[in-house]
Amino acid sequence: MNIALVASETVWEDVDKNVELTEQHVKKIKELYPKTDIVLFPEISLAGFIVDESNENVAQNLDGEGVRAIQSIAEKHDVALVCGMVEANPNGKPFNTQFVVSKDGELVAYYHKNHLFTQSEEPNVYTSGAELVTFEFEGWKCGISTCFDIRFPRLFEAYKKAGVECMFAGFNWVEGRNKQAIMEHLVLARAHENQYFFVAVDRTGSDPNTSYYGTSIIATPYAENIAKTKGIYSYAEISKDDIGRLSNELPLSGSFKADYKIRYQ
Repeated sequence: MNIALVASETVWEDVDKNVELTEQHVKKIKELYPKTDIVLFPEISLAGFIVDESNENVAQNLDGEGVRAIQSIAEKHDVALVCGMVEANPNGKPFNTQFVVSKDGELVAYYHKNHLFTQSEEPNVYTSGAELVTFEFEGWKCGISTCFDIRFPRLFEAYKKAGVECMFAGFNWVEGRNKQAIMEHLVLARAHENQYFFVAVDRTGSDPNTSYYGTSIIATPYAENIAKTKGIYSYAEISKDDIGRLSNELPLSGSFKADYKIRYQ
């Protein structure tokens, strides 16, 4: 599978402009890396990491104009796209949603961020997801997570148990003490401990609240970042051989526990 990442800068609260920029980025990716099968964009790439009630102003449905425009871009350029949006929720606060569109423009998966960022107001203005999501692509079983989810290893263990071979995760990784290194270490650790590939991209630039790092990672099961980067664009071709090789060297399938007991002394 040939994967590209775009550490794009998001235009604040402007879905139409971000759709336009998405197509520009896709054109550039196809120019730089013609073999690309799928492109990953950052968390909420169509609007920005909005952590107040103005998120309602840009919230759209999965069959709304924003997603339909991304579907058209994917079909036009014959490449699958993983993007992020603020999804309208008829039963409450919006969802922080990542969605996957196939090469022929079909919406094949969507994921509601399970773990909302507790260092911000996100838990107060979004509804957290309650499910994990897998999808099939180019013969691979793939999973989706979003940003702050990375700090909760059991989520990724659950994906491993479900047979996932490659994770996709968009990030808006806000600035802070040693934060860039923390993101890199966590992604590499999740890839190695679960023996699958982990593809992650953070946005670049800043918004009214903070700044970001633009980190791009395509992690192998051996905790190697194999992303080849040109500016905000990164690329790698991955093979399942690494998964099989490591699982033979270090079998894990019989070692996962449903739960742990704690003895207090």
